[in-house]
Amino acid sequence: MKSDNSINSTSTVSSDNAVNSTTRTNANNMFGNEQTVTEATAVTEQPKQQRIGKQQRKSDFADFKATFLAPAKLVNRHALNIEGDLWDQLERVSRILGDRGTTVSSYANAILAEHLKQYADDIEIWRKL
Repeated sequence: MKSDNSINSTSTVSSDNAVNSTTRTNANNMFGNEQTVTEATAVTEQPKQQRIGKQQRKSDFADFKATFLAPAKLVNRHALNIEGDLWDQLERVSRILGDRGTTVSSYANAILAEHLKQYADDIEIWRKL
């Protein structure tokens, strides 16, 4: 998806349509890839997002780790072909955040199991369409 950053050439701007656009680059994320975030805020200020405390982040990480990064031995295995970039991301997460014995396969298996569990009802409805 490409964003259009062209500037309107008209010199008058209605106060109803005034938009403040800011672009930030976050190069210090955990995985080293650079992200560009574009924000468009209207003239009226939006409510500020509440800060998440350190204890809440630790709790969220513990839940994530228990759900997705628990080492698991896959008994009835099958090959799955995925894009190289996606494999690299999965490997980086499982290697950095996971415990010893956490593999890309066990991480991907947990992601897929959670996804299917979350959408089980919808999948059943869609199957009957």
